[in-house]
Amino acid sequence: MACDAAPAQRFVGQPATAANVEAARQAAGASTVRSLKPGQPMTMDYRGDRLNVLQDAAGKIDKISCG
Repeated sequence: MACDAAPAQRFVGQPATAANVEAARQAAGASTVRSLKPGQPMTMDYRGDRLNVLQDAAGKIDKISCG
């Protein structure tokens, strides 16, 4: 199942709650999701079926991408 981040962009600016992160994953059609806080290490492996949800310091969704 390939990830398409475009439908999940509506969650940018929303709180990075478990429910919002899961809803973004479903909207993107991704098999998996990883939610990262500022400064948290991120592996550089690429997975076409994974949604990346990056948070800002306030705990809001700052960026959504696949990989």
